Amino acid sequence: MFAKWVREALNRLYDSPYLQMHPLATLLVEEEAGAPLRRSQNLRRILLEAIQAMRPEVGIPAQSPDWRAYRILELRYIEGLSPNEAMRRLALGKSQFFRDQARVLDALIDVLWERWQKSRQKVTSAADASSTTQEELAHSEAERLCAHATWETVDVAELLKDLRAVVDPLAKAKAVSVHLTPLHHLTIVNADRVMLRQAILNVITYALDIARGGCMDVSGFVDGRETGIRVIARGGGATPRRREVGLEICRQLMTAMGGRLCLEDRGDDYWEARLAWPAAMPRVLLVVDDNEGFVDLFRRYLAGHNWRVIGATSSAEAREIIAETRPTVIALDVMMPAEDGWEFLMALKTNRETKDIPVIVCSVLNEPQLALTLGAVAYLAKPVTQQTLLRALAPWNQAGASLEPAR
Repeated sequence: MFAKWVREALNRLYDSPYLQMHPLATLLVEEEAGAPLRRSQNLRRILLEAIQAMRPEVGIPAQSPDWRAYRILELRYIEGLSPNEAMRRLALGKSQFFRDQARVLDALIDVLWERWQKSRQKVTSAADASSTTQEELAHSEAERLCAHATWETVDVAELLKDLRAVVDPLAKAKAVSVHLTPLHHLTIVNADRVMLRQAILNVITYALDIARGGCMDVSGFVDGRETGIRVIARGGGATPRRREVGLEICRQLMTAMGGRLCLEDRGDDYWEARLAWPAAMPRVLLVVDDNEGFVDLFRRYLAGHNWRVIGATSSAEAREIIAETRPTVIALDVMMPAEDGWEFLMALKTNRETKDIPVIVCSVLNEPQLALTLGAVAYLAKPVTQQTLLRALAPWNQAGASLEPAR
């Protein structure tokens, strides 16, 4: 998981909003640099320093494998070139390029892993072993759960339904009326079921203490760019608000799952917790094909997969759509009238505004090498099956996510 996080962050090195919410920022950035903008800037600095650490020493020949590997890092992540552009710049074949890239990325990941391990050792040695704090206990418990995480898409409504067997007896003992609003269609992508269950349960049990003799509401919410679960405790009298290790564990687990815990305390009559995740925005697939039936086929294939499919029957129409709605990925047919797919692909890759949009060539022609040479990221032979399409789009299905790293 740590290696996956590093690759994700490198691929979006200059995307500050993405970096400030990335799990690596929690692991590698010092806590005092936690303001959102400084957080992303410091993570970017750490990644750039790690790349510089790969630079060969003075005296190493310019044509050596070490220099070649370092130049791959520079071109791919600092200059932002695509693999094909970097290959051409370095005059490397595809196999050699990807072997060198994999080798230098492994070395870079080792540098960052060692940095993180040293920072953890520093925190541990600075703490008095005889006076472990609640925060340290929370971190330890969260690490234990993260180490055994299994990532999947979790249906929150089903999870809360299962939790009622635990929550209802406790609510009855504390004389709390529980109101659960159905959470239709709320799913958390790339969560661990046990971790999510524990995070929700920790918040609910804390809320029940506050709402003793009163009521507790559990509902879903969508607020701007966030979605998640809201827990509200009302009418609890004078129950003291204490720092609770359960909330610290919840905070750690939420961070690991790409979310956050937000607390609001208005006094004795109102306490609110929100378990919030960035709202999953549908990814956009632009299908450029003069056969409208092919576009409809892709819509059926991707129904329920958080993809919005837009069709264009010509390159001219595709250009208009790209100007208005920047697609996540373009699926491009080759055999089209007026301007064929090869011409359109070359035009996309030589235009500064569109060169970074991934293109998947879909054709009856058997020309995968030509497609990749011209800058496509993948080639699908027609007829395209749902399985092959989903496999080709898998790299863009990441939802922000993540956990304490497993190497």
